Amino acid sequence: MLLQTENCGFSDPGVLEWSVAPSSVPKPPVTEPTLPPAGSPTLKVLHLSDIHWDPEYLEGSNAACGDPLCCRASSGEVVNVTDAAGYWGDRRGCDLPWRTVEKAVAHMAQQHPDTAYIIWTGDLTPHDTWSTDKDENLMIIDRLMTLIQQYFPTVPVYPTLGNHESHPVNTFAPPEITDVEFNTAWLYDEADRQWARWLPADVSSSVRYGGYYTALAQPGLRIVSMNMNYCYIFNYWTYYKSQDPASILTWLSQVLEDAELAGEKVHILSHIPPGNLDCWTIFSREFAKIINRFESTVAAQFYGHTHNDEYKIFYDLEELTRPVNVAFVAPSLTTSSDNPGYRIYTVDGQRPGSTWAVLDHSSWIMNLTVANAQDPSIDPVWFELYQAKRDYALTDLSPRSMDAFYQQLVTDDAVFQMYFEHYYKKSEERLEKGCDIDCRTKLLCFIVTTDPLDQSRCQNIRQLLNQHPEF
Repeated sequence: MLLQTENCGFSDPGVLEWSVAPSSVPKPPVTEPTLPPAGSPTLKVLHLSDIHWDPEYLEGSNAACGDPLCCRASSGEVVNVTDAAGYWGDRRGCDLPWRTVEKAVAHMAQQHPDTAYIIWTGDLTPHDTWSTDKDENLMIIDRLMTLIQQYFPTVPVYPTLGNHESHPVNTFAPPEITDVEFNTAWLYDEADRQWARWLPADVSSSVRYGGYYTALAQPGLRIVSMNMNYCYIFNYWTYYKSQDPASILTWLSQVLEDAELAGEKVHILSHIPPGNLDCWTIFSREFAKIINRFESTVAAQFYGHTHNDEYKIFYDLEELTRPVNVAFVAPSLTTSSDNPGYRIYTVDGQRPGSTWAVLDHSSWIMNLTVANAQDPSIDPVWFELYQAKRDYALTDLSPRSMDAFYQQLVTDDAVFQMYFEHYYKKSEERLEKGCDIDCRTKLLCFIVTTDPLDQSRCQNIRQLLNQHPEF
């Protein structure tokens, strides 16, 4: 699994190879989505991801300690004054202090009082992977949930679990592991208790079973929150049970089938994007099959985990060039390597025949360099980095339009450079380093890869880029 993209075969295909039974209901004819009439109602949706609050963050501590997480009292001596951690955060492998988290959420509430609901795609705890603590994780979850409720008291929130919420980090045991020393029941029970602030009571059983749920956000719009930590190759429980852990993909297929029969559209949200190099390839492949079958029901997908501002396209499994779905991947709030950011979506709203599609999105950031250079009494300034339709000259954000945009990214250097700036939230160190052909291939490859073992589109990208040495 760890070497799944290195042309390593399965030593025991009978154990590692598996599939999910396809829906018994025939796929309905696919119709091309249409834009809503002018003046149609819309929803504003806030997407928050990868906060990574560090309770031990210390201004002035060593930000260049060489550990997976710095900017703590335990990070060693500050040798050069330039190595001192900033007041509001630091991009050199440091997570967020509480003041930055609170100011960010306060800004969101003030800037977006018309938020219809919040998508929260996990990773609340810091990157101290060598010293995680169950009680501290639970404390962080409670503090952050309470903070969001404080600033958005009447706004529904749809959360999901990140790989950092567990202890030890990344470990999500399948439900059949009942030994309290090893299972994940403590986290799922706490998630159910915390999420009850916003979710209906009938989700409790699936949350406690496998950390996933479904709920109606609006009449006609269903949220499906997946626990993609079951596909994470660094969740070593997947080596114990790789075949559809917690029956999550079987459950997803049934939920989508029920939604299709009920005439509902679905938004899928989770932490780890399927097709990522760190998502188990068989899981990603089976997930893509489900998306293909229910392309007319799944209106959009939303993820985090990468910390970058990006998106992913799913293609038809038979007509390989036909795009069928788009996954939107939100930037992180943490400053561990880049400026903090979040996303706002404009979604087709409540009306007869609503598509519930994402019509546009904007990304907001805070320039950490500027914030740290000011007097600490001055609050950081958040600003809109870009709007997708306006800045990328898109007519809409449909799969077809996003595929056309991807094609432009491959061949148009000016457009790619803009995407590159947004991808890293205009962080100075990233922009100074630039993006060579390997970097460019990686960024573009992510967009079109939904199965890590299928690198054919990535190979095509490399060939096309080699034809443009001026890049």
